[in-house]
Formats: sequence, structure tokens, C-alpha cells
Amino acid sequence: EILYALGAQQQIVAADTSSLYPEQVSQLPKVGYYRQLSVEGILAMQPTHLFAAMGVGPTEVLTQLSNAGVQVHVFEQARTVAGLLNMIHEIGQRAGLQAQAEQLEKHVKDQLNAIKKINIKPEQRAVFLMSAGERGIMAAGKNTVPNLIMKIAGLRNPYDNIDGFKPVSMESFLAIAPTQVLIAEHRTGGLSASDLCKQPALEKWAQAQGCNLYIVDALLFLGLTPRLPDAVAQFAHILEQ
Repeated sequence: EILYALGAQQQIVAADTSSLYPEQVSQLPKVGYYRQLSVEGILAMQPTHLFAAMGVGPTEVLTQLSNAGVQVHVFEQARTVAGLLNMIHEIGQRAGLQAQAEQLEKHVKDQLNAIKKINIKPEQRAVFLMSAGERGIMAAGKNTVPNLIMKIAGLRNPYDNIDGFKPVSMESFLAIAPTQVLIAEHRTGGLSASDLCKQPALEKWAQAQGCNLYIVDALLFLGLTPRLPDAVAQFAHILEQ
């Protein structure tokens, strides 16, 4: 997504299956899921560079690609604004697009600065869920993009005592009594918000708080991308409803 934002789309010959934005990326050949890449599939595209987020693999595949002459670039995704800006800077450097990267960094910073401060009500408690089903509830804690979005918007994440995405108990969820619940679209099983509120994991909460559940774009709310300001603006709109 950053490479597209830098104007490098003509140089991109393939993507992994989790790369879905912008829409043009759907027209590219796919080389598998980024954590389960194959040497043959990538080399068939005759690439000179591989750009990937931390967690790409397997490790032996990356080694084989390097040995075959592919320049492998793996970027850390620190879940902070500084982490996003640094990733844009590093990708710009590796792609030879330093000037475009500087412009994109400024654009992201300007957008974040332009987001109007919202009036957080003292009783507001928003929770981001990765799943809520028969296997229980998995919530976003610190060091996640949802946590960063909440922080920028000025709201504390009730689950900032856990690291990453972790299962949480029904008791803790009901004790928090979230005023808003967000869940990633790809983890809903195709159910609507009203249907999800009837599931055992959320039924008691919905009966007590109302079905204030919002299904959100997974890439927007989980990806550390130049669209971070859009995610914060959407979240602020949810809080103000």
C-alpha cells in the first residue's frame, strides 16, 4: 500500500494474498500468503526486490531468494505514528523514491494534525475485537493498530493491560461494559451486526448496552498504512454517534 502511495505501481509485478488495497492490486499475480511464501512462485515473477512486513517467511525461503539474487527488504511495523512514518521513509529509500516518501510523510502528519479533537464522554469505553464466537472473545491490546487509533482519538483502550491480540474472558468483557464494540469485517463470518449481537459471546453485552457494534474494514483498522488518519476519523465518527 505504501509503494502504491509513493507512485511505484508500475514496478510492482506481484503481491501476496493479503494485499487487497488499493483495488488495482487485485489485478496482480498472487504469490501466496506472506507468511507461507514459496521460492518458485516468487522467482517465476523474475523480481529484483521483495518488500515485506516483519513476519514474512518462512526464513529459509527468504534466504533462498537472497541467494538467487533477489534483494529482500523486511520492514518493522512499530504500532506508533513514528513507526509508520519511519516505515514510509525506509521504503522510500529502498525504492529510490525519497522525495515522494517525504511528501507522503508530510501528508500523513498534516492529516493527523487536521483531525478535530472529539468530545470524549467520561463513560465511553470502546473495545476492538478480532473475534467473538463459540471459541470466545479475542480483543486488541497494546502494540496493535486499534490501540494506536484509540490513543490518537483520545480514548483509553480498556484492554491496554494485554499485549497484542489475546483471548479475554467473558467476565472481563461484561465488567468493562463497552459502549462501542468494533470488529474486523473478515472475522464476522458474514454475519451482520444485529446477528453478531445475538451470538452467545455478545448477547448479554448487547442486552445490557444495546447492539452498538460496528463492522469495520480490516485493512484500514489493522494495517499500519498511510490511511491511518482515515481510520482515526472513522473511529471518531463512531464515538460521536
